[in-house]
Amino acid sequence: MSNFVIINEEKTLADRINELIPHTEEIKILVGFFYFSGLDILYHALKENENIKLKVLVGLDVDEGNYS
Repeated sequence: MSNFVIINEEKTLADRINELIPHTEEIKILVGFFYFSGLDILYHALKENENIKLKVLVGLDVDEGNYS
């Protein structure tokens, strides 16, 4: 298992995740806030790797429209 921490002003977290998606089986993300509109940034890479498992643990807030 490998862990990545992004400390680079030249690349964004989205850039790094999009690089990893085609080459991995599972991505786990721990965030304080998550909005499903953020998946648009990852959509094309996720679509190319249909076997990937994406797990997002949200600590504080998600899109208000997703409450049931």
